[in-house]
Amino acid sequence: MNQSRKKFLVQSAGLLSLSFLQPYQSIVKSFEEKDKFIDNDLPAWDFPPISNTIQHAVVISTVELLKTQGQLFLVVTARDGQKGITQCNDRMQHLTSLLKGLVIPHFVNQDARNILQLVDNAYRLNSNYKYAGMPLWNCIGSVEIAIWDLLGNIALKPAYQLLGNGVRNEYDVYISDFNREGIPEKIVEQLIEKLQITGAKGIKVKVGGRMSNTAENAAQTKRYVPALRKKLGDNIIIYADANGSYLPKDGIETGKFLEDYGITIFEEPCNFEDEEGMLTVSKALKKLKVAGGEQDTSIYRFKMLSQRKVYDILQPDLYYNGGMLRTLQVSAIAKKYGSAGIAPHTPKADPLIAPFWQVAAIIPNLYGLQECVYNPGQKDASWHSAIKIIDGKIRIPTTNGLGIQYDESIWQSAQRII
Repeated sequence: MNQSRKKFLVQSAGLLSLSFLQPYQSIVKSFEEKDKFIDNDLPAWDFPPISNTIQHAVVISTVELLKTQGQLFLVVTARDGQKGITQCNDRMQHLTSLLKGLVIPHFVNQDARNILQLVDNAYRLNSNYKYAGMPLWNCIGSVEIAIWDLLGNIALKPAYQLLGNGVRNEYDVYISDFNREGIPEKIVEQLIEKLQITGAKGIKVKVGGRMSNTAENAAQTKRYVPALRKKLGDNIIIYADANGSYLPKDGIETGKFLEDYGITIFEEPCNFEDEEGMLTVSKALKKLKVAGGEQDTSIYRFKMLSQRKVYDILQPDLYYNGGMLRTLQVSAIAKKYGSAGIAPHTPKADPLIAPFWQVAAIIPNLYGLQECVYNPGQKDASWHSAIKIIDGKIRIPTTNGLGIQYDESIWQSAQRII
């Protein structure tokens, strides 16, 4: 072998070894950086013992999934006939076998006052934790929320009074818009109408294409945001939601564009699973706050997201994340580790908003305007108590349980799913 050939092979081998080593070094460095955030102290929400208020056992007789008014409802019934009810979100229709087989058995014939232990059992026992994620926690959370309605009805108190001390009786809202493809100027006019009717102080609009960003999506965003600010003026607060549309580089570029137009919050710029990418975007943007957490269902992950400052604002979903207590725990995490605050995900204007009312009443670090959907042409439903925006605010009900009253006749024709 000639000397030049030998030299070439030696150099190539060295470069090849470096090419393998560099990614490994990067991984090691990443783990080392994360290690400094690891501790064993997981903040929890401190609430008074339920037995102080309800001194007798509340034994759950049945947990049923019913369908009426085109919606699914989780109904928990105690042995004395008292009920707790929550409407279920759209995900539940695909999760019925998991709810029936893995979750409900951990609650039936148990004392509802032991709600912390029951939720833990439904997660941990019988290897249920192997299903952990939105499907499992959505099922557990729906049962948990219905139980808080039951306990509040028995105690003759709003559920939040069983969980802590009230810090507010109303909250300011923004109006959500979900239109990504309409004519920007027309969407703006529709939003102006909604703001005028409700008195809301802000809006949230969609940018990007939802987990993708085509050239058409990018052009729409570039046209929409300036038109929005021009028409609304400087006094209306604007939030933007990307639903994971961008790679980090594009997320930074779009975020700086949004900053130029005074956008206040940028929600989920990158894929929610891309923690490093999201952190890169958060660090690069200085004038707005990055929010996320709607898709997350691990309390430990929320802790890491807060510690590492991946998000300024944490947004656990009341149902996806496993119910009211776990949402309150995220509030405690945000408070301990320095996040700006928490804005639980609940974009509905139907009974799904009810558990949000209960946590909003007692969360000390509730951040910003809170989400609400409003359509001017939509009539109020006749089968449940009205949900109203007055002067840009929603008042938190002081009625028993979750604060929603139902027309009892709807249960007579309900179809039992489970």
